[in-house]
Amino acid sequence: MRVCFYCNLIEFKPKGNVLQFFILLRALDRKLDQLSEFERQPYAFECVLPFRFRNGMGGFSFRHIRFFHSEEPIEEIIQRDRRRPYDFIFIRGRNEAVKLLRKKQSLGPKLLFLAIQYNLYDPYIMRRLNYLFRHARVVFFQTEPNAERYRTYQLQKGSYSNQELLRKIQVLPQFVEPMPNPPPARSPSDPLDLIWAGVIRPRYGLPVATKAISLIRKEYPRAKLRVLYPSIVGKYRKRAEKLLRAPGVADHGQKSMWKTKEMIVKSGIGVALLYDNTQDRNPSHSYLSRILEYMGLGVPVLTTRTIGNLSLLGHTYPLFVEDAHDIAFHYAKLCNPVYYQEMSEYVKEHGKRFLADEAVLSFWQVMHDEYRRGI
Repeated sequence: MRVCFYCNLIEFKPKGNVLQFFILLRALDRKLDQLSEFERQPYAFECVLPFRFRNGMGGFSFRHIRFFHSEEPIEEIIQRDRRRPYDFIFIRGRNEAVKLLRKKQSLGPKLLFLAIQYNLYDPYIMRRLNYLFRHARVVFFQTEPNAERYRTYQLQKGSYSNQELLRKIQVLPQFVEPMPNPPPARSPSDPLDLIWAGVIRPRYGLPVATKAISLIRKEYPRAKLRVLYPSIVGKYRKRAEKLLRAPGVADHGQKSMWKTKEMIVKSGIGVALLYDNTQDRNPSHSYLSRILEYMGLGVPVLTTRTIGNLSLLGHTYPLFVEDAHDIAFHYAKLCNPVYYQEMSEYVKEHGKRFLADEAVLSFWQVMHDEYRRGI
């Protein structure tokens, strides 16, 4: 089985789309490593990138996946397929997948496309997504709500049978990379801090988190809101920088994935807020990848009740919040070591299916099912 992977990453940065792509690749690399040398012989996994990846960059090392640099990745993929045909071409990103098919539509039966988000109320986006769905072999969505919504959308259009939609629409969730050496567990006597880890955007509720820490510090004056972020959305920078200087807020800037994990465990309570009032509420169908980091580490997370989060954590999850007062209320409850341990076990149990080696199994199965079906 020859597979080419591609994602339009301009450079390596310790942020969401970059990390998710490399975590997927490394989980597949470990899967190949579990096979005997004889069993591995039929597999050839390659990755084309618009920047030069060096093995070990960002802590990502590979044994069985070969990387190639190209200033014109789509052309490179087409040329490589022409010289030695791929069985599948996996592309993360709508524009890149469209570009591939526009250049060579005959590659559609090989295309495994990962759709990150879509907007039912945006005709331009839906035309492109429907074009990809029509020609691609399989379309993956990152959450079950997004997959089910698109399945329902296509059923209502009447162009595909339910059986065909069940085969062609799959879920490839976001992944969490397990730590090779887990950090020491928190002691119940350690002080609890809130931690925010991820890109800062207006809809992610940083003002709510900073107000919450001011309320918390009235009763717990040593508590802090620790903020780690790879970037701030440009037009929001001035507002964000002011919030990062608020009392009780510790601005840690950008940290590596591994350092971030250590700080999450040390802090003790994750914060992941999503407020979306757009017509489509598209971001709300996805959960923030930082939630998976908290869950994978067994760190209770205070988060908003979105469609994606309900699917992820369950409708009865006790730590859903709406505002700063909710956060302060739940912070006080989590100061009880027994309750904290209960919530830690809850999120860890729900997060197991997103650990990379577990989450990649369904993708591995889909590839092999499609390989056996043939083109």
